[in-house]
Amino acid sequence: MRKFLGQPFLVGLAAILAFSSCEKKEYQTVTELDEQNIQQYIRQNNLDVEPLGTTGMYYQVLDQGDGVALAYDQIVPLVYSFKTLDGNYSSADTFNVSNRYADFLGYFPYGSAVASNNPGSPLDKEEGMKVALNQALKFANGKIRILVPSRLAYGKNGSGDIGSNQSLDYTIHAIDPDHMPAYEDQSIQQYLDKTGTPASSFLKTESGIYYHIAEPGTGTQITPEASLKVGYTLRTLNGKILEQSPTDSTTMNLATTISGWKEILPKIKAGGKVRMVIPSTQAYGLKGNVSSTTGVNSIPPFSALDFEVSVKSADNTIN
Repeated sequence: MRKFLGQPFLVGLAAILAFSSCEKKEYQTVTELDEQNIQQYIRQNNLDVEPLGTTGMYYQVLDQGDGVALAYDQIVPLVYSFKTLDGNYSSADTFNVSNRYADFLGYFPYGSAVASNNPGSPLDKEEGMKVALNQALKFANGKIRILVPSRLAYGKNGSGDIGSNQSLDYTIHAIDPDHMPAYEDQSIQQYLDKTGTPASSFLKTESGIYYHIAEPGTGTQITPEASLKVGYTLRTLNGKILEQSPTDSTTMNLATTISGWKEILPKIKAGGKVRMVIPSTQAYGLKGNVSSTTGVNSIPPFSALDFEVSVKSADNTIN
């Protein structure tokens, strides 16, 4: 009887142990899953990357920078694109709001406004992409590729179209603030050439504005203090229209507008039309003008802007 009872017991115990062993084999931690996905992606794309210490990130310096040191307490303009390793999501438009950053490097990629409202969060720690920028790229005017494990990105919850536990492939260009005029001038020239209106067909001011007067106008000469009725179209350098108004639907005082308008519009008269591509230094600056709620009609950080303006009337009377 004891022998009879013992055999099923041993068989059952062996089955339980085998089942438990299978369960342990199939289970992966998030860290293990991230590493597996990244290694597979590296092999499939034949990438020449190296690990960044024990962070779980991998990097490749594409262009070594020669600008200012990338310190956490420095404001650094960054342009970047990224995609998920599974290829289901890509954010490649570097003239879009979500692909441009101009804040302290120590708060990348969320910004100081978000960080200050989340004390004690991971934003306060030295982790994530800012570590690769600080320790691997080291200097502005360079580019780096960074593979970011999901646990340092959007984690198990994902974000929008980015699914759960998705590691990311970033390409980041850090710009030296002192070299911003040269960077923007090159961007403007490339944009104009692509749109079929080469930069050579525009006049250029000392402040870096490219402009073309389509119609000089025959009415009142515009002064820097004029009250104007205008219609205009505003585009970013990806061709996206941010704002558009009919010919005489907008009334404004030129003295309260951006520097680029103040410089160029006095070159024409009422009834005139002008196109002007304005660098951010003569528009909304390094920070841009981003809505914190809807994002509608927002101006991305350090964005050059393409305006087409027609002036219906001008009143130079100073009240």
